Amino acid sequence: MNPIGLSLLSLVSLALVSIVTAQERAPHGLVYENPEAFSPSAYSFFHPNEKKPETRDPCAASKCSPMPLAAQVEATEIHESKAKTHEEGRKKLGAGGIAGIIFGVAFVVVLAMGVYHVRVTRRTNMSRARDNGAVQQDA
Repeated sequence: MNPIGLSLLSLVSLALVSIVTAQERAPHGLVYENPEAFSPSAYSFFHPNEKKPETRDPCAASKCSPMPLAAQVEATEIHESKAKTHEEGRKKLGAGGIAGIIFGVAFVVVLAMGVYHVRVTRRTNMSRARDNGAVQQDA
């Protein structure tokens, strides 16, 4: 059996084994979950548009600082210099770059398989021709 057929057979058998073992697991997913009741705090968290009692001064009870005063923070030179060096650093790899890497690796693998197939085919054809006497060897 040629190497390509053998590798294809092993790949199919591994896939078949993984499919069979995956079916033996317990069923999972949202369909198989038991419904549970939300606590009142969880319900209020997931439904923020529900009417809440309004107070005129929300910081009166907890004595927190008002939001506009807390939002005004002056930046120091240390923080500004870190932000500038971070912006000038390496660029992030986007979706196109990742797709390019994947397609590049796939192209290299397919090219290597093609070269291997051509070499094996030539070697087989040369040995058949030599056995039939069609090709004379150099003396």
